Amino acid sequence: MLALVGVSLPASAVDFEYSGYLRSHLSLNLSNNTSWRNGLTEDSIGGEGELSMARFSGKIEASFDFGAFQIGSVMRATEDHLTGYERDLKRATFLNPVAVTNHALTPAHPLFALAGLPAGGAFALPLGAFLPAGPPTTIDALNAFSSYLGQAGIPLLPPLPCQTAAGLPTCDPTPFTGWNGAFVGAGALSDYTGDYDDDDFHDIMRELYVTFDVGERFHFKLGKQQVVWGETDFFRAMDIIHGYDLRWRSFLELENEELRKPLILANVEIDVPEWDGTLQLIYRPGWDEADDVGNRGALEGGRWAPQPWGGAGVTQSIIGPYNYHAANGDADDANYGFRWSGVWNQIGYSLSYWRGIDNDGIVNRNPVLGGSSSYGAFGSAGNLTELMFPMIETFGLSMNAYVESMDLVARAEVAFTPNKPYNTGTDTFVDLFAFGLGCTDANFGADGIASCPAVPGLLGAVEGAAGVPAGTFGSTAPQDLYDIAVLRNDPANLAATAYDPLTATNALMTLSVPGLGPVVEKDTLRIMLGFDKNLNLMDWLGTQRPSFWTVQLFDTWITNFDKDDDIVDLFGFGAPKREHSTILTNAITLNYDYDTINPGLAVGVDLGNFDMFVIPSLDLVFGDHWRVRLEADIFLPRHSKTQNLGFVEDDTRLLGTLDNRDQLVARITYQF
Repeated sequence: MLALVGVSLPASAVDFEYSGYLRSHLSLNLSNNTSWRNGLTEDSIGGEGELSMARFSGKIEASFDFGAFQIGSVMRATEDHLTGYERDLKRATFLNPVAVTNHALTPAHPLFALAGLPAGGAFALPLGAFLPAGPPTTIDALNAFSSYLGQAGIPLLPPLPCQTAAGLPTCDPTPFTGWNGAFVGAGALSDYTGDYDDDDFHDIMRELYVTFDVGERFHFKLGKQQVVWGETDFFRAMDIIHGYDLRWRSFLELENEELRKPLILANVEIDVPEWDGTLQLIYRPGWDEADDVGNRGALEGGRWAPQPWGGAGVTQSIIGPYNYHAANGDADDANYGFRWSGVWNQIGYSLSYWRGIDNDGIVNRNPVLGGSSSYGAFGSAGNLTELMFPMIETFGLSMNAYVESMDLVARAEVAFTPNKPYNTGTDTFVDLFAFGLGCTDANFGADGIASCPAVPGLLGAVEGAAGVPAGTFGSTAPQDLYDIAVLRNDPANLAATAYDPLTATNALMTLSVPGLGPVVEKDTLRIMLGFDKNLNLMDWLGTQRPSFWTVQLFDTWITNFDKDDDIVDLFGFGAPKREHSTILTNAITLNYDYDTINPGLAVGVDLGNFDMFVIPSLDLVFGDHWRVRLEADIFLPRHSKTQNLGFVEDDTRLLGTLDNRDQLVARITYQF
């Protein structure tokens, strides 16, 4: 290929260079994980004072210079040791219960599942074993029977729903932890620790590329690599080509390249000295492995899973696997874009365009929940939802300039994405009894009576366990039950799917799952404004040189915002999206003893609700090879979801999901 473009290979020695490190990460929990262990005692998982990370890694960056072309590579191998705390998180997959809303006629509330007992096992018990009169044969009798079990301390079966007969008392809307996550799909046992390791060739070989020039203006870089357009820390506006792996360290690792997911790219830079600029062309052919695209959070559970999902293996449950080949976002499709960067009047600037995967991703719901409002074809039959990364377009602008009057470097990034998809439905619910019955809104008439296919579903399991004829509780024949369409409070179809929690209209047994409304597309502008400045604190703090101070303001602005769209800030949490989501970060580094002792402090605050994080740190340098970083990651959310999954809440946002994730971290590096 090189010969075809006129590149000759002179006979000369090959220059070889390499560098790398051996590194260990150790972290110690400073607080308890408050996700409930079980429904009986409501104990937290705990973890305070326990080791949450014992990670060991090695990295080598190597380059071979053949004169006419160069080959570069970055290899990193990691081993994440499973700590005792993480073993507890894995066991919590089945022990963590979810809360469901009790729509039954019984004073016996709240009810709790036995610790670690899957509700499926409860259904297998003969219901008549505890009643002399034998098994119940009507829904009213079954409700009474369930009340008896609760009062007797045998909470094995949650109450069934009310009937439609007039004059019945108000149903009890109190949430209770009657089923654990393994039963309804909030949790499935998953070996999430395997997600932390780079132990196969694809993961170890993080980058492998060839570079060469054609003439004086054209510079090629072909292969697996990282292309960085943005210049920000913590949060990003223009760094949009690559997704980030946030599972093992969240967003807290000091170097972005350790978290960024490399891609196979054709990267061409064309110098245009006449205009003091460079045109960069990027093409991604879609040859990467599917999970190389998009951001990956700790949805399988683990130390950085959002509160209170610490023990939930979401993507391996019925709630939602990843679909990397969705109709509106296929990882195999080509991505492309360009960036013009230059200097004008001593101001550095860039203009860019990118058509590629939305790294944030969305949740696409199963059509059985209302197919007309799902986002494209659904590819995960048998699951409640799927996680996907839609294809979007982004137009970007950045600038940086030295401001002499204030002795600082000012920076700005702006990224505009038209028609960016969002999940909606801050108050949506799933009817657990209906899921699996094959019932949708189309199955119900004006009187709300079900005409569902003859699918056993959960009611059929109850009938089988009770030893009563099929159809007694409505598994094979229409019964006088309320509308049991799966989705509740769909913003697009409130007339058909809304329910009143006081009367249990149109509801059986519901689980709160915010975000199951239709996907909407909104124009979105991401803005970063920041500056870097050297502060002379030598007389005040005794530093040996000026201290580096950086401030960044990040704002996500939905320009055509409409409150009635009911956009959720985060799927699974009930806080509504704000028109402006704004976070301010502030970091300073001090230098002592010839830069061998370097304390620092980083602070971030959500200006919409004043949730905060604080990261004090200390970097130590020992000779040419040893580096030690000590830090405390402290989260101070004023709003967070501390109850189990399924409870209704409406104020948890990004930093609130990190509640009770405080930790001490030691990073020890030997570099060569």
